[in-house]
Amino acid sequence: MAPPTHLRPFRTPSPTPLRGKEADTPRKTQFFNALARKGNSKAIRTIAKEYCIAESTARKWRQQYLDIGEEAKRYTRARSKVLGHNSRVTKSICKMLVSPSKNPVRKQPLEAQIEYYKIPVKKRQLQRKLKEHTKKGRRYLCAFIKKVISPKNHEDRMVYRNEHLYDEVFGFWDHVVFTDEAYIDPNTQSQGRVLLEQGTRDRPENIEERPPLKGVRFHIATWISWWGKAEKLRFYNDEEDKIEQPPIPLKPRRCPTTETEEEYKHRLLE
Repeated sequence: MAPPTHLRPFRTPSPTPLRGKEADTPRKTQFFNALARKGNSKAIRTIAKEYCIAESTARKWRQQYLDIGEEAKRYTRARSKVLGHNSRVTKSICKMLVSPSKNPVRKQPLEAQIEYYKIPVKKRQLQRKLKEHTKKGRRYLCAFIKKVISPKNHEDRMVYRNEHLYDEVFGFWDHVVFTDEAYIDPNTQSQGRVLLEQGTRDRPENIEERPPLKGVRFHIATWISWWGKAEKLRFYNDEEDKIEQPPIPLKPRRCPTTETEEEYKHRLLE
């Protein structure tokens, strides 16, 4: 580099704008020194323009200097959002709780899981840490296996569809009344919850088989047509549900070839 001369004097480059970055210590120190010297004679806007910083940044630095003094000249470190000691719920504990193979009590409430694993925290802190250390882990509704339509019903519906696909609305469909019936078992329809991560509800290890019906149920029926529909659902009890069906009789054993007809009938009577 050529030495500076009178024709080409060395000039210190002007400070560049911050562009969203935090200023270094020398720039902050220069601003605070200029503010101390010229604060009474110049406006903050003018001083900020001389050092290529925004007016809002200059006012913010001035307030920081009034609050914390000389510490405002240094880099500011991010403070913790939650005050106090570190949480006792670690990332490994959260991963273990949402694991199907490691947590046998995933379907229990969080209070029961805290008691089972002796975690020294309350329910709210565990909820916050599960959301922080896992993919929005919390207690989701269990996924039941969907009932697949039988091949016979599917075939009947396709035949009905093909037969009446091009029938007119007025003249055919307006005379059709569609009815539907369903039954609910209050003892087995409750859908439980399980602790897992977001997006893993439909995995095989998280799917439950729907429990069998216990026989205590009530029926619901309704209808709809082109001209109207049922104003209210109809609830009723089916009398056949209370009738105990006798067991299917055993199939008689086959008559052996060495046994006569009289001996076979005598054995059945016994």
